[in-house]
Amino acid sequence: MEFGQFFRDKEHPTMNEWIGVMSIDSLTRQWEPFGEENGYLIARSKDGNAALLGRMGKRDDGKFCIEIAIRATIENNRISDPEFWHVDPAQEHHLYGMMQRLICMV
Repeated sequence: MEFGQFFRDKEHPTMNEWIGVMSIDSLTRQWEPFGEENGYLIARSKDGNAALLGRMGKRDDGKFCIEIAIRATIENNRISDPEFWHVDPAQEHHLYGMMQRLICMV
């Protein structure tokens, strides 16, 4: 599965380039797509030790990207040590729960 499959045929908000916004080209080098839900992309590091959840978008240069919301470690197929990036504090619990549910389904 490729990251581009999650972005095709959907509308995405435009995002400015800044810290925490990663193009799918950069994602592909270190991450593997894991799933998508409600406009958020979930990825797992290629070594299987980390998870990433980001809001899907399109940069102003036309490249698909994500704005990182949560980065966490994976140990024994469980997510821990979340780092909250670009996420509303009121949404942290909900998004972290979604990330845990999707990663632990495997």
